[in-house]
Amino acid sequence: MSEMAIDVGIIQDVETLLKNLNGYELLSYAICNEECGAETYEWLAGRVEGILVDEFRYLAKEKRKHAAELRKLFEELYPGMKPLEFNAPPLDTLPVCRELMEVKELENTLAIAMLSETIGRDIYRKLQRMSGDEEVAELFERLAEMKEAAYEKLLQLYEAMEKQSNTF
Repeated sequence: MSEMAIDVGIIQDVETLLKNLNGYELLSYAICNEECGAETYEWLAGRVEGILVDEFRYLAKEKRKHAAELRKLFEELYPGMKPLEFNAPPLDTLPVCRELMEVKELENTLAIAMLSETIGRDIYRKLQRMSGDEEVAELFERLAEMKEAAYEKLLQLYEAMEKQSNTF
């Protein structure tokens, strides 16, 4: 597997941005992040073959569920308001975006997806700590746990692929 370049500057910019958002903006961001993440996994499903297609479709479906859960909480906390729209890729894929667009090998696709999930987990943990609302903080904690579970699932697939390629 080739080395991946992570744009650390983007991660630092994201952290600065998140520190300056209020609860309404944080929750709006999280909704957009999950919806955009679903689109990313659907896009990846169209670029790979075999078991990864099903896995990426499953992850896209999970992200849509997360977005729906976030929207429900948003409606409870901010009745009559609409979430802000963010016109940007999910912040958990931004640092690896260039590699994601150029990926051709399954191993690299999985590695980038795993990295994206760990970045997302860390972002949700930061959002959890920054949230002034206990219910929102609990939701961010659950989302971080879901990102960790997605990472573990992708890691199992990656390790299975590694074993399979080492047997030939």
